[in-house]
Amino acid sequence: MLQDLRHAFRQLAKSPGFTAAAVLVLALGIGVNTAIFSIVEAALLRPLPFPEPDRLVRLHEAFDQPDTRANTLNLSELTVQQWREHSGEIFTGFGAATGTSLTLGAATGTPPRYLPTARVTADFFTVLGVAPVLGRNFTAAEDKPGAARTVIIGHDLWQRQFGGRSDALGQVLLLDGTPHTVVGVMPPTFRHPYRADIWVPLAAGFDARAGRGHFLYGVARLKPGVTAAAADAAMRRICASLNAAAPDASNPVRAYIRPLREGFVADLRPKLLAIYGAALCALLVAAANFAGLLLARAVEREGETAIRAALGASRRQLLRESLAQSLLLAALGTAAGLLIATWFSPLLVALSPEGSDATGSAMREFDHAVRLNLPVFGFATGTLLLAGLGFGLLPAWRASRADLRSAMTGGGRGATLDRGTRRLLGALVVGEIAVALMLLVGAGLLTGHFRTLVTQPWGFATENRLNFKVTLDQLYPTPEARTQALDKALGEFRAVPGVRSATVTLPHPVEAARQLISNNPAGAVPPEPRGFHLAYLRATVPGYFATTGETLLRGRDFTTADNAAGQHVCIVNEAFARRYWPGKDAVGQLVKWGRLDGPRPWFTIVGVAADTKIIEDPNDGEINGTLHLPLAQVLAASVTFNEFTFVLETAVEPRSLENTVRAALARVDPRLAAYELSTMAEQVALTRVTERFALTLIGLFGLLGLVLAAIGLYGLLALQVTRRMREFGIRAALGSTAAGLIRLVATQGAWLLTGGFVFGGAAAAIAVRIARSQWPELPAASPLVFALAGLVLALAVSLASWLPARRAARVDPIVALRAE
Repeated sequence: MLQDLRHAFRQLAKSPGFTAAAVLVLALGIGVNTAIFSIVEAALLRPLPFPEPDRLVRLHEAFDQPDTRANTLNLSELTVQQWREHSGEIFTGFGAATGTSLTLGAATGTPPRYLPTARVTADFFTVLGVAPVLGRNFTAAEDKPGAARTVIIGHDLWQRQFGGRSDALGQVLLLDGTPHTVVGVMPPTFRHPYRADIWVPLAAGFDARAGRGHFLYGVARLKPGVTAAAADAAMRRICASLNAAAPDASNPVRAYIRPLREGFVADLRPKLLAIYGAALCALLVAAANFAGLLLARAVEREGETAIRAALGASRRQLLRESLAQSLLLAALGTAAGLLIATWFSPLLVALSPEGSDATGSAMREFDHAVRLNLPVFGFATGTLLLAGLGFGLLPAWRASRADLRSAMTGGGRGATLDRGTRRLLGALVVGEIAVALMLLVGAGLLTGHFRTLVTQPWGFATENRLNFKVTLDQLYPTPEARTQALDKALGEFRAVPGVRSATVTLPHPVEAARQLISNNPAGAVPPEPRGFHLAYLRATVPGYFATTGETLLRGRDFTTADNAAGQHVCIVNEAFARRYWPGKDAVGQLVKWGRLDGPRPWFTIVGVAADTKIIEDPNDGEINGTLHLPLAQVLAASVTFNEFTFVLETAVEPRSLENTVRAALARVDPRLAAYELSTMAEQVALTRVTERFALTLIGLFGLLGLVLAAIGLYGLLALQVTRRMREFGIRAALGSTAAGLIRLVATQGAWLLTGGFVFGGAAAAIAVRIARSQWPELPAASPLVFALAGLVLALAVSLASWLPARRAARVDPIVALRAE
């Protein structure tokens, strides 16, 4: 075998053009696919870094019987207490957490720093099966209201704040003005939940007086042998028993249980799989091109092979040598492909949702680094075997069957390809064209989808707007204190030179998914059994619409009289008004907060706002619009809201005011920190990073498939022209014109193009249907998309056909016949 490889190396060295083309085709196909597979592995395939991660489940409260995420909420304190008490036969542990943020107290001359924070129960890490790498976990005594303040810090913060020293344990951090003692350090890359840098005890009451605020993230570990289906059935019985013992309309009717990992990858999966499908299509085109190159080389060397066979070379030896060349090419292509993957992967990560901590998926809470590890290497090795053995076998088999007589009498430049060879090469080219058409249709579909997303009006202004978030939390524990702090901050910001107006809201104008409000519009029948409709909640202050550029269609904005002691009022968006009062003016109508029999107040509608484009959570179920409530009244009803977004309309470039705005915030309270500071235009762009990533990659794959398909067709027609030189010479001698010869060659290209269109169009229609089943917001492919993709492909194929046809048209009959 070593001798065969040496011989193959010498043969390939004699044909540098062929070798370079074959290695390049393989390198592109393998390299790009390896890079893509690395991202897919990091986001979809890598297991959670916990012991027996398949036993970890996420829990929600469900108010309907259907087994869907729609109409479910996070857990309340009372629900956690009840489910913990009654689920001992199902779970080995039941933890809860909530996300917040704290500010790290300023050192001398250093501004305070915002730290993403998770408040967790003492058993939260135990349920996950993870422990601090330094120090200890929280104790049950520390997880009580009024207990001593302790904190576990992330590995990165440990390195930044304490230089990785072991004496960090016992040190005191000033968080929101309150001393916290460091008791542990978490492992590297661990940031779960809510991408936390620090963890503090939840210190919730968990008693019968606990409220029904649905703010807790619940995670549990199934007992060995208990399946998710069995746990679901048992939790249904528990909920039924709890409702029978103490009937309450606000009790959940069941638990919604799903694997913990599913919540991290469910929304990302269809997009990454679509990208990976495009990468596989590009690999198929590359593999077909590689097979065509090998077969064309076998045809070119038929005479040499036949002579060697006549001189005593056995069929087995010829087969082995041909396969050795294929494997050597595949090895070189794979090595080059891995180099391309190593270079290309960081670029893909920078483009991807995983490349930005502000927009990455929840998998960034764990080890999300993209690396070329064993699964990726296995994929590349499998590709090598496929390309080297699968696609090298047929040309090798043909080479071993070369006939001396036919090779000596017809193996020159004037010998045409036999029918079987023409059909095989034609089938490969048709396949390339078909797959290239699929890629182009996908690229066209995504381009239209992305353009629609980008060009749709947001409903608020994005130019000359600066936005950032501030968390109050422990610094201002009462609604009155928070309201006063926000009012003071607005006064400081409005006095900054270059700021035209300022407002504060929750949540951010492009966000909506985290804040839902249960409601019952007057006259509407409440859905049973939950007894309320759902809408997005937005809490705002007077002047919000003018500052953000949103349109108030009817009625009035909030005023300073709409405070915590004033009449309960609200503003609804147009979709809400149209749904419940079609053809009527919604101003003056009433909306109940919560269930009709609940303690929450009725709100009088004082205005109707235009609809805005918000980033909705696809799992929120049926959302009936947006309710704007006065911020002061929301804070008076619930102190769980602590993350506020400030929006400033500026007369200058927004980023130029960053330092001035931070200084103004420090004048309000030096303990406060502004974070996620950006322009509104930047924030809007970040919301479409996943679609932009998919568009870029599938567009690149479409271009790659187009180029490879054109190269494949050019190679086939060039080979045909070379083998038919004698025929073209005779035709020219008998009176055929250059245009006639060009038409002869171009006709063959047109037939191959037609075949590719037929198969590619059918395959593209099926692929689009499958993609839409996994990616519902993707629009159906219009005939225009297919037409444009076909036109682009036809132009490329026409160019690939024209070059060999021009060569055929320039044949000198005297020279061609003399060469024979």
